[in-house]
Order: sequence, then C-alpha cells, then structure tokens
Amino acid sequence: MSLTLTSAFTEKTIIKENWLFQLFYDDESASDFTGVSYYDTTVESVDYKGCVLNKVTIRESISLESSTAKTSNMSLSIANFDFNGNEFSRQFFNNTNKYINRKVKIYIQPDDSTAIADCVLIYIGKLEQVSHNHEKINLSIISTRPWDKISLDSDKSSNNVHEPIVYGNYTNTSNPAFSTNYNLYPIPFVGTLDNKLNFAEYKSVGSGHVSHYYDSQLDNFTTINSASSSTSSFNSLDCVNVPSEVSKTFRIRPSTIENVSGFSNVANAINGSASDGATAGATVTSTGSLSGGYNVITAQDSFKVKMPEIDGSATSITVYILGTVVQSASEGVISGGAISGGGTNPKCVIGVSTHSEAIKSILERQSASNGTTNSSGTAINLTTGANGTGSAFSVSDNTINNYNATKKLDEFIISATYTSGTGSTISTDNYTSTWAVTIKDVIVQVSYQNDIANEPTASYAKNSSLKFVYSGTDGLNSIVDGSAVTYIHQAHYDLLRRHTSYGSVPTNYSTLNSARDWQLRYWILEPTELIDVLEKLQYEGGFIGRFNGQGNFQYIFIPDSPSASVTLVKKDVSDINISLTPINSLTTKMDIEYEKHPAEGKYLSSTTSVSANDATLLSEYNIASDENVKRITLDAYVSPTIPTSASSNKNDDFYSYYQSIVGEPRLIVNLTVVNPKYLGLDVGDLVAYNDTFLPFNGSTGWDDYVFMVTDVSRSVGSLKITLRDIENG
Repeated sequence: MSLTLTSAFTEKTIIKENWLFQLFYDDESASDFTGVSYYDTTVESVDYKGCVLNKVTIRESISLESSTAKTSNMSLSIANFDFNGNEFSRQFFNNTNKYINRKVKIYIQPDDSTAIADCVLIYIGKLEQVSHNHEKINLSIISTRPWDKISLDSDKSSNNVHEPIVYGNYTNTSNPAFSTNYNLYPIPFVGTLDNKLNFAEYKSVGSGHVSHYYDSQLDNFTTINSASSSTSSFNSLDCVNVPSEVSKTFRIRPSTIENVSGFSNVANAINGSASDGATAGATVTSTGSLSGGYNVITAQDSFKVKMPEIDGSATSITVYILGTVVQSASEGVISGGAISGGGTNPKCVIGVSTHSEAIKSILERQSASNGTTNSSGTAINLTTGANGTGSAFSVSDNTINNYNATKKLDEFIISATYTSGTGSTISTDNYTSTWAVTIKDVIVQVSYQNDIANEPTASYAKNSSLKFVYSGTDGLNSIVDGSAVTYIHQAHYDLLRRHTSYGSVPTNYSTLNSARDWQLRYWILEPTELIDVLEKLQYEGGFIGRFNGQGNFQYIFIPDSPSASVTLVKKDVSDINISLTPINSLTTKMDIEYEKHPAEGKYLSSTTSVSANDATLLSEYNIASDENVKRITLDAYVSPTIPTSASSNKNDDFYSYYQSIVGEPRLIVNLTVVNPKYLGLDVGDLVAYNDTFLPFNGSTGWDDYVFMVTDVSRSVGSLKITLRDIENG
C-alpha cells in the first residue's frame, strides 16, 4: 500500500528534495498547468517558478476504531510573480485559463531530476479558493475524492417518491405460510389507480413477487392476497400493486397452550416437531339391553390454544391438525366379536371449536375394526408453514361464523371426542372401544382485512395512508460482474463503481474478499450523501476505503495473522516517542444490536459481548464495571452471529474484529523517517520495528509487535508517521 517510489529514492541514503506544484487550468489535458516549486527548476521542458513561500504539510490518517480515512486540505502561499508581463494573480480570473475548481498535483523532485518519471506523485487535490495582494497569492487546496458532492438520489416518481436502493439476500414468503419471515425490506407507496395501491420496487420484477404487510399487533409480516406478482410502470417507476382492501393471509402456530382435560404433554402439540405430540385416550362402552335399547357413551379430552389479536377483521379462519387416531380394541362385551345386526360402529372425532360453537370435525375414525387413521390432505412444511413437501395435515371447515359474532380471535378448543358403538341387534351384547389420540401439530390460517363493511370510511382511510409494504426480492447485483451482492464490502465496492467515475479494482480487494463473509441486508429510501453510506458500511464491515496520494483506491483492514512488509531499524528513524492508547479508548463490553427490523426502529438480534480479559482490565486499570461499555447498533450487518466473546480470528465477526482494536491498551509510536527508501510509507502499511531499546517495562520485545501506519505527515525533507500496534505476541 506504500506510495510507489522511483529508483532515485530507493538507491540513495540522502536526497535533496524540491516539491513541484502543478496548478491545472484544464483537467482534461495532462499538460495544461502552471508549475511552481520551492526553487526554480525545469522538468520535462516545463519551467517551475521557485515562488512557494510556505512549508506545505500533507497529512493523511486513518482511524481503526471508526474505520474512516482522512486527508488534510492545505494552504499554499506563492509570490505574485511576473507571468508573461503581468502579475500571476491576473491569471486566475481571465477569459482563457480557469484554475478554480481544477486539479492540483504535488510531486517530490529528488536531486533536481529533470524527468517527471523520477519524481513521486504524493497528492491530488483541487483549487477551491484564491486571495491575493500585491506581493502574495494564497491558494486554498482541498482534498478531492470521486464521491464528493454525490448524493444517492435515485430515480423518483412523477410525484417525487424515491426508488429504493437495496442490497442483500431476502426471502419471499409463500402465500399462505407462517408470518415469521423478517428477511424483507420496505417499498414505498407511490399512488392509487383503479382501486389498487402502487408501491415502488428498486427494479423490474417479471414474476414471483410477493407483497407483505406489517401487522404491528402480531409483529409479523403477513402476505397480501391478490397482489401483483410482477411490476409494471406507474408514475415513472417499477411498481407492484395490491388491492385497496389489502386482504392478508397468515398461518401461525399458537405460542401458548392450556390443557383442559385428558391430554398429556400438550406443549408437544405446538413445538413444530412431528416426532412427538400431545396424547390422550379413553375406553368407552355402551350400556343398555336388546329389549330396552342401548345408550351411546361419549367421552371427551381437550386443550386450548391461545391466539394473538390481529390488526383488522377476519374473513376466513381454518385450522390444520397433524395427528393420528388409533382404535386398539373394538368388540362386544359378551361375545368378544364385532357388532352384529344393525349396530353402530364406534367413532373418534378430532375437532375444533371457538367460543362455544359446534365442533367442526377435522380428523375422525369410525370402524368396527382396529387400526389407525392418519392426517391426510394438505402437505405443509413444518418449518416454513408453506404448502409443498411435508407432513399431510387435515383441515377444518371455515370456522368464521362465531368470530363474526364475537369479534375475538383469542382462543380455540381442540378436542378428541370418543363415542361407543351400540350393542348387537340380536342379543344383549354391549359394545366397547379403546382409543388413543396423538396431536403432533396445530396450525391456524387466518385471512383478514380492515372492517370495510362496518367501518368503510376509516378502513379506506387507513389503507390509503399505508406508507409501505414489504418485499423479499433479492437486492442489487454487482455492476462489475453481475453477481449477487451478499457481503458488506461488496456493496461498498458496488456503490463506488455505480455512482462515481472510479473504474478499477481496488488494491487489496481480493484479500478482503477472501477474509470476509459478513453479510448485509441494507436499504436506502431517501436521498443520502454517498460518503455517509460508504463510511457506515466501512464501520459495519470492519474495513477502510481510501484514495492514496497517487489516486489509487485501496481497502485497509487488519488480517487475522498480520505480517510486516517493512522493518525499520534505529538508523532509519529519528525522534521516536512511545505511548499507550488512552484508557478511555478501551471498550470492555459491547452491547450490540443488529439485523435491523424492516418496519420498526429496532433490531432482531442482540448480543452482549465481553472481552476475555475483562476482569483483568477492570482491576489493573481501575475501571468500574459500568464504565467503558459501548452500545452499538448495526443497520446493515446481519451475519455471522455476533458471539459473547471474541473468536481467535479477528475477521470472523464484527465483535471479534473491533475487540482486537479497542479491547486492550495498544502501543502508539511516533517517529520521523530519515531513510529515503521508506519515504513511500503510507497509512495502512504494516511495519515492524527493530531496536534494543524496549518499550515500557520491556516484558515484550519489539520483535513481538506488528504495527500499522495510522498517520502520515509529509513536508519537504520530512516524513513523520504514527504506528499503532495491531499484534503483540
């Protein structure tokens, strides 16, 4: 990552330095500039006027703690020299040459070299402002980057709704299915046409689109019925539409269960496993005689399942049961045989009721012979709740009538009702049957919408004020190679290529790509400054993106096993000063929230991560247990899972990486580089230092440290750098 030096630097131990300042008046031409310098010189037949009055300093720095980079602006003072018979100050505002807001380049000229190829480019900026008097001109030069003044102001509709910008992998929920999918992003409302509400997608979708509704009472995303499965153009954007009544359907496995009578292990009925279940059973025997008639005996076991309230009025409710009914004994009490004559076979019914309505049968067996009746009908995946390959559920008829009377969707009764057969019609022979029931899973399906019939004005007003629905369409593919953008650093690179003039592969990108699998789900709904988004992704992705003084973009991060590319010795440096990072910069505990909720200002995952040597730090540095604790919220980061203690590999996850930076005191070494062969050192370089003089108590020698350059200050004849240790022992 060092600046590329020429042989004029690498083959000498002492050099004479002059700085060349190229003030461009046409950025499109490599030769349309005026040259000034510290003393008169000629390079490539270009005369540089020795008129620079001040000692210019170029400072570049990075912060590993915040994953940001900074390059200083500068002031250049030059004499108001004679230029073609006039004061040079007249050049800045004439009708021919336009210096303002044009490029400025700075080179180091070694030993009066006359070839620009022997000089080293160290800075690229832009002339922002000029002031002057008779004797002196003051030039304000700012550091410039391709993202300057660029806002992520995406395409927008004719009524000024902005198209979303979306990165990451998302999931479309099947309809119907469990409403437990949070891998979604919001898409904004654009307008209404033909009783349909239109919402803006970030791209054209040909098929398979599913629109989701956020039910705040459920804190779930239900699927919208009859929504368009593809986009169409509306108000100049690609939009999906949903009917204005916004009918939704969801499946839910009840979260609370309460035994009423007879069942064992009732929690197993809603644990999502087909390998166990709630069990019950009974033996029932008819009574009576041939002459007097038989009494059919009935027994019943039951449990309640609790349901959450919904945001609207249900229009359809059905219950799915995965279970078995086993008849293990069925015979006449006297004869021991099957029912003869016109007798009635015994029966077991699994059914559902709500608010005392009549039981609706879901699964039953009625036979004189022993055997098993299994659920049959709809195959549902136990994990996702979607139709398809899975266990075969039996389903109830629509049980909406009682709901419409009570307007309560709070509980259901699941019951097993056992009925004895009748005795023989030939002789007195009462009939007995033995039953066993297992209910393995319970799924409730609800369709609902606003109560348009009873509250039409409020319902239509509510639907028309719906700001977002939610999409599971995968985010943008890379503009570079068309591949899916899955990781945080990939999104950063894509934004850089997509929205700036930069068109190359960054230095160190492949190394970063190999080291990191930090995934993101990230969306932008409003105009946002590009640099703000880039720096957010840098922090959450644990890397620094920057342009160096020679115009090359690079990624900087700490490898798992850092190795120095340069080893400095005592004769290479001067003015060495050693310190430790301040105690207030240490973080002993991080409360980290991540996986941003698509609809709410909260997060789906949280972890309290504590340094492995937390107790030692608190004791040795007199830190109270509630001090040096940092709360962090991550809007893009979704995985890997953040651990409670750091991994041995820094790059495994967000906490492990930053804990290696702020989790313990680190050496800070300030020095001046005097050996010309190392004048190319730049921020991000990995450096070792070899000296017999040991830092502080000397328990760890210099050989055990690897440093990163975090600050560089260049002026003519001087390079001052700051080293921060990233590996010690």
